[in-house]
Amino acid sequence: MTAAEVIFQKKFKYHHGQLREALIESALKILKEKGIEGINLRALAGATGVTPAAPYSHFRDKDDLLAAVAEAGFQRLALQMAEEATGLKDTQARIQRLMTSYIRFAVENKALFRLMFGSGQLDMKKYPTLAMTAGKSYSLISAALSKRQAPAEDTPFLTVAIWSLCHGLTSLIIDEKINLKQFGAGTVDEFIQRTVGIFSSHLV
Repeated sequence: MTAAEVIFQKKFKYHHGQLREALIESALKILKEKGIEGINLRALAGATGVTPAAPYSHFRDKDDLLAAVAEAGFQRLALQMAEEATGLKDTQARIQRLMTSYIRFAVENKALFRLMFGSGQLDMKKYPTLAMTAGKSYSLISAALSKRQAPAEDTPFLTVAIWSLCHGLTSLIIDEKINLKQFGAGTVDEFIQRTVGIFSSHLV
């Protein structure tokens, strides 16, 4: 794509009121390339091709921007999980696919995942839509478990157990605390599938 085409697309999007989405996309790119330290509203304006004042029409400050980026991350995570588990009727297979998708998303988007779940990074009470979106992946696991033949009162506890393993395993992998070779796994996907498969077969 030529520079002229890029400029045209930007002007076209902004003309249709999509500047906020364009700013978030630019922030996601900066986050992936430079980490959270590379994100600020001035740098975002430059990366998006707008005036330094433009981002402030959509975000009050950096925290406001990061909350929007984290919300976009949670939306993408839930969408990826739902899409990859579509059509699976068997509860065990669906749970395994949901967990594998969750972990793969984190591995492929480490900086974004750390922002989404960073302790103390964002105050969920200040951003109700972020808090609501953050629970979507958890709800997908809970919904899958609700279809199994077992007492309904066990579902919340089993959901917490599965999500805890999923999230804990994710953190160990992206923080490189696990040596895959020690487990005889050649790739992250292979390790995830074997670990998640064993766990889900025993608990679901």
